[in-house]
Amino acid sequence: MKRVGSLQSIFRHPVKAMRGEQLTECQVDSFGLYGDRSYYFLDESRNGKYLSADVVPALLGYEAVLEEKAKEDDQYPQVYVTARDGNSFVWEDALFEHVAQTAKRSIAPKRSVPQEGGKNWEDHILLVTDASLREIARLAEVDELDPRRFRGNLVIVLDDDEPFAEDKWIGKQIQVNDVLLQVNKHCDRCMYVNIDPDSLMMNAAILKTCAKRHDNHFGVYASVIRPGRVAVGESVYVLGT
Repeated sequence: MKRVGSLQSIFRHPVKAMRGEQLTECQVDSFGLYGDRSYYFLDESRNGKYLSADVVPALLGYEAVLEEKAKEDDQYPQVYVTARDGNSFVWEDALFEHVAQTAKRSIAPKRSVPQEGGKNWEDHILLVTDASLREIARLAEVDELDPRRFRGNLVIVLDDDEPFAEDKWIGKQIQVNDVLLQVNKHCDRCMYVNIDPDSLMMNAAILKTCAKRHDNHFGVYASVIRPGRVAVGESVYVLGT
């Protein structure tokens, strides 16, 4: 087991495709960060595919956070959503109407329960590293890149400042505190990464740089082998090295 860095940031996205929340610690269950993507919309104009920000970038103008309450077995906590125009909602018809107007299409709201968790999501947790963020920023000629562009759940500060060192983790296991993850594959990128998470302005150079520098990959996906809890500042280890 080798230490490769420490956990810098934790991001959870309670509603798929919306801006999420930054946490200092989080429970990890069998499906990833507890509550991650537990709420979502289907796009009825596209045969029920997931409503996503690559089709409706304005979705990133909504900020979603989970209610702070004890973890329950039968349902996820209530989600609170704040729209870019300042309106606030819970998971109810008023929110659904607002999102439908923003998306300019018919949508179907869906809510998971902890027993099924992320069964809709093939990939549980997305890992990104600080060195890779700096490399793409350098090549795209921007001062820095907000990790929220890349929708990573765990942002890792590497001990060795090596861009894309995470490529070497594929097929291996990662441990953070008592959580054990299996790193499975690269994350293929789309125009999501071009969207500034605050201004919603587009910069096409980001995706182009990912494509040119790293075969359109950024970050790696991992599945959960052993649930537990993670917190900012904890060491990250790669097993089997």
